[in-house]
Amino acid sequence: MRRLTPGVVALLAACVHSSAPKALKPQVEEAVAAQPAVAFQAALKAVTDQGLPLRESDPTTLVIQTNYVDVASFDPLGAQQYPASERAVRFRVLIAPAATGPGSMIAIFGLYAPFRTGYSTSDRNERPIPRDHPGMEIVRRIRDDIVKASGR
Repeated sequence: MRRLTPGVVALLAACVHSSAPKALKPQVEEAVAAQPAVAFQAALKAVTDQGLPLRESDPTTLVIQTNYVDVASFDPLGAQQYPASERAVRFRVLIAPAATGPGSMIAIFGLYAPFRTGYSTSDRNERPIPRDHPGMEIVRRIRDDIVKASGR
């Protein structure tokens, strides 16, 4: 029984000292003239119009998240240079009231988990997609659709 004790202590110590998820910076931040509820509806339409499967859509928290998609289905030529783990991308859209007056702030994230293990991933392993990643085109289209529907 004594042999298990150091192993258990080491396991518990590793759990206690695990780091919190890093704060991620959005790829796009945009101010729009619409109130948050209107901007949320515009963002929801922009995401679903891209054919992205929803993971979460909450009008009370103003958060929209998609499930992972393979960007090769949107840009086969641009995605062919990426390994499968880097082609699987999900998107998060956050809406908040503008701090400087009427309107809203929109933050759009394109996320991938290049260091996946097993069949699933943790939000802790996610990273922002690089600026030259084919998923950035989807981020730009979402932004453009929201701005068009919400005004600047």
